[in-house]
Amino acid sequence: TDEVFMNAQEAVGAHRDTQGIAQFETRFYCPNKHCGRNYKNKCSLTYHMNNECGINPKFKCQFCPKTSSRYSNLKRHMISVHKYIDNQPNIIETLVNEQS
Repeated sequence: TDEVFMNAQEAVGAHRDTQGIAQFETRFYCPNKHCGRNYKNKCSLTYHMNNECGINPKFKCQFCPKTSSRYSNLKRHMISVHKYIDNQPNIIETLVNEQS
């Protein structure tokens, strides 16, 4: 049984060693010098540059001062913090519309 255990340990170690390869993947960096964000996907960087970087958040929680640049993040906040059930689709305000 010691031999079986040692073989299993060796297999686990070999698997762990192969996991380090992911550190060489390509990253996409925001060109804004004051930002420092980076992404695995170019489309995520593009979204960031068009909707988040240097731009005030567009969405505001109806229950607290929380704001977010992404609708999905604010919706998750409202569900987890305020126990909100999504049966009123327009509950999240768009700050852009408020400022008009």
